Amino acid sequence: MKNLSIVSAIAAALLVQTLAALAQQGPAPPPGTAPVLNLPLPLIDPAKELKGALLVEALRKGGFVLYMRHAETGVVTEKCDQSNLSATGEVQARAVGAAVRELNIPVGMVRASQPCRTGDSARLLGLGKVEITEDLNPVPPRPGFDIGAARARRLAEKPAAETNTVLVSHLHGSANKEEWLQLEMAEIIVFRPDGNGHTEPVARIRAAGWSALREAAVNNAARP
Repeated sequence: MKNLSIVSAIAAALLVQTLAALAQQGPAPPPGTAPVLNLPLPLIDPAKELKGALLVEALRKGGFVLYMRHAETGVVTEKCDQSNLSATGEVQARAVGAAVRELNIPVGMVRASQPCRTGDSARLLGLGKVEITEDLNPVPPRPGFDIGAARARRLAEKPAAETNTVLVSHLHGSANKEEWLQLEMAEIIVFRPDGNGHTEPVARIRAAGWSALREAAVNNAARP
């Protein structure tokens, strides 16, 4: 019962946060559609941005944190005894995982927040055992918990040698707008931690962007 209360509290707080964010962003979208976001946040320095074959090659060497928003949500339940993703969401999650494997991008750790839809998304990626952590929750799990600091630590955590870390989470707000994370469903922001507590975004990969990365990798491999 205690766990149910925690999940209920998280869900209620997230609803309040979401409504407040939508109120700032403008009119609500039609029923059944995802919110229209003022992308992109965080901002990526064009001089440091990785794209195409360069991005694939960098990810193959490891050292990055891939921050992914969960796939499209279906029915939300308090207990994770059934999928909380829609049929489209399940396809999205499987497709992202398949692309990561096809491109030979090594993943050493997969973490997800406590709400069921993130754990569902992480497991359907098929990239390894999923660790559930409150550090990636959309709202503090209890009073006094600094969710922004916890998330920042995870984004700055250096992956194991020659691997990448995948974090499956949510949209995130902050008192400082520069810390906002706004993503489409199943989109990934690639962060490069320096091992000294600092990290920076260097790429965005939307759910539909993996085919272009595959093509770029193939074309690059075919060059003499």
